[in-house]
Amino acid sequence: VCVWFWEIVSEYDQELKARLLQFVTGSSGAPARGFRSLQEINGRVMKFTIHGVALENCGAFPSPYTKSNRIDLPIYGSKDELGEKLKIAITMAATGFDIE
Repeated sequence: VCVWFWEIVSEYDQELKARLLQFVTGSSGAPARGFRSLQEINGRVMKFTIHGVALENCGAFPSPYTKSNRIDLPIYGSKDELGEKLKIAITMAATGFDIE
């Protein structure tokens, strides 16, 4: 799932990458010193993390945890399904709607 995630993200334009970053971290811009300096609310460095989750143990869509810069990705059966669900999740979040 992690490999698929990065393959999908590599095909995104800058706007979609910014929306993804906003979805996962709460900020649409990368830190000036790069991803290794991402911080949580209290200022402690917290790396961008991808966590695979069994589909039966989560919702149907990727879930962000902005306080810890983490995204939980359901383990889908195909890269295409991951791409579709990820795009829906980050697009809906950008418009102010939540997906459960």
